[in-house]
Amino acid sequence: MNKLRYLSLFLFFSNLSYADNLLIREKLKSVLPPEALIESIEPSAMKGIYKVYYGDPQPIYITSDGNFFIFGDMYKISGEKIINITNKDLEKRRVEVLRNIPSSELISFKSINEKYSVTIFTDVDCGYCKKLHSEIEEYNNLGITINYAAFPRSGIGTESFIKMVGAWCSSNPKKILSDLKGGAQLNLPFCDTQPVAKHYVIGQKLGVTGTPAIFTSSGFLIPGYKSPEELLEILKG
Repeated sequence: MNKLRYLSLFLFFSNLSYADNLLIREKLKSVLPPEALIESIEPSAMKGIYKVYYGDPQPIYITSDGNFFIFGDMYKISGEKIINITNKDLEKRRVEVLRNIPSSELISFKSINEKYSVTIFTDVDCGYCKKLHSEIEEYNNLGITINYAAFPRSGIGTESFIKMVGAWCSSNPKKILSDLKGGAQLNLPFCDTQPVAKHYVIGQKLGVTGTPAIFTSSGFLIPGYKSPEELLEILKG
């Protein structure tokens, strides 16, 4: 009898959750762009408030009845500290998204005495990306491993995209990427296994709008160029 009672309660709360989910989805149709796809609806750290992911790295917060929503940061008061819950969630989500790029798809410049490892979305025609790359040995000497993912800012199918596909398809990606960033004009191959288009889509999902975009192993985003010394200080926390 008790088992039946617990089962009934479980089904009740499951149905309630499912009903909330449907209601929220219906309400958000009038708020989100027509092409937006709701990826997940999850309970937030605040009781009675859900977080909705719909393609943008930052969620929308919404009530269970779908009548009120907030787009912005959620903060928690913890003793004398104020914690940005939204940033914490963003970093966790970025780590999950970055896992979709296996290490074999990254062009890596490893530090012999590695202390930190970062993933940088780069473009061979970006001035600050070239500057950063010209100092690659300095980053490595400070214990920072640089892992490059591709992000042609001009989009898929453009000249920058084709150059980067050539680098990733070549037999010596590190050399070709370095040559391209140095201004070399090369006749490069194209391969069906190129990951550049995939990296570009993942970069957009992560909220990358410019390059270089530097991601730490914890999912923290450092936008723009940082000198080797500046980056080291940021990584030290």
